[in-house]
Amino acid sequence: MKKIFYLLFMSTVLFSCASDDNEEEQNQNNVEINESDIQEIETLFDKDEFDDLTKVDLLKELKICSEKNTSNEDYMHPSCSPRFFELFAYSEKEPLKNAFVLLTKSKTYGFPLRRIAVFAREKGRLVKVNEFVANLIAMQKSNSGSKDLILRFNDKDQGEDVFYNCVFTWDGMKYKYKSVEVIEGANWGGPVKAELKDSISKEVEKDIIKNGMIL
Repeated sequence: MKKIFYLLFMSTVLFSCASDDNEEEQNQNNVEINESDIQEIETLFDKDEFDDLTKVDLLKELKICSEKNTSNEDYMHPSCSPRFFELFAYSEKEPLKNAFVLLTKSKTYGFPLRRIAVFAREKGRLVKVNEFVANLIAMQKSNSGSKDLILRFNDKDQGEDVFYNCVFTWDGMKYKYKSVEVIEGANWGGPVKAELKDSISKEVEKDIIKNGMIL
């Protein structure tokens, strides 16, 4: 974590010394994400019914919810509802039932943070190919046919919350870490500068793996 903050500090110093023209050019070069291809996602877990009944069938198939329980308050025995779970299709070639991201609400089954699991159907059976302790904040179109995932990880440094917005790309079998795009604290932070993105991305990856956020 200290190395990440040092790299961010150096990024600030480098940019404070740049001319206005250079700064504008560097900011443009920093943008890897094509905003026109991004689908922003905000999940509040405040709906009573899914927009697609396939989602209920998938939750039951995974056996992760209680078909008998209808309470929205029982986090240890969550109902098969969008009060606890949400599902997102990530493949542009496969239907939701064969390829989806499952987002689970914080506190469900006693776990304090949101969790993500990526499933793909193989030989008729759902297989979990990725698991993260993170929030899904966006998806982005990709040439692979499977959308890139933009995940927000919550870390701690000396008691302060620190957030990493990271891009994951599909490698044909599962999602693989690509880069960190944004680092934020309570009253600071923003996009990672282009010339330090590779080094900072490597440090962030080490940090989130060490903290068990990529499972």
